[in-house]
Amino acid sequence: MIFKEFSREYFMENGSGQNKRICEDRKNEVKDRTLYGNVFHRNVCWQRSYQRPKGEEMIMALYGSLRNGLYNYQRFDLQNRSEFLGMTKVKGYALYSLGPYPGIYPSESSVVVAEVRRFSGKQQLEVAKSIDYMELFGGYHRDSVDLEIENKKIRGFIYVYDEKPETEKIEHGDWVHYLREKSEKSKKERLQ
Repeated sequence: MIFKEFSREYFMENGSGQNKRICEDRKNEVKDRTLYGNVFHRNVCWQRSYQRPKGEEMIMALYGSLRNGLYNYQRFDLQNRSEFLGMTKVKGYALYSLGPYPGIYPSESSVVVAEVRRFSGKQQLEVAKSIDYMELFGGYHRDSVDLEIENKKIRGFIYVYDEKPETEKIEHGDWVHYLREKSEKSKKERLQ
């Protein structure tokens, strides 16, 4: 099968040379071929169009595995390679469990707890760009958001999952708190 991109529509060429139109809404008909649950042609198109963020600094609202103490925080050594600006609640997004990591999706009545970090200077920006690449290739996109930390307003961005997750919604919006609850529940079940 050959995939050709035309705007937000895709065409699949079958063996007889005829093209079958696959609209964005019907893309789930094509078999999944990636580790992240995204359709193969979407990732190929994304790789061709990826634009690295530009500027002298990047401000990110991190709500999942990049938060203090979690595995990607340690992997990217964020304590030494970024500046912690504070904690905030980002309005307008709901938090979902995607298994080992979370995703957020727009929701007017929900909030997500996030750690805000600034990346500036050549070395820190390289780390930020690596995080950006990881997130965008993993099925997320950037949303610019207004962040409030200790009565100061700043502009940054947050990574939003591309599709609304059909998994457990975490009502309180705090991934670290959710992991603690899950761990305590697991301990209680083992003791019974």
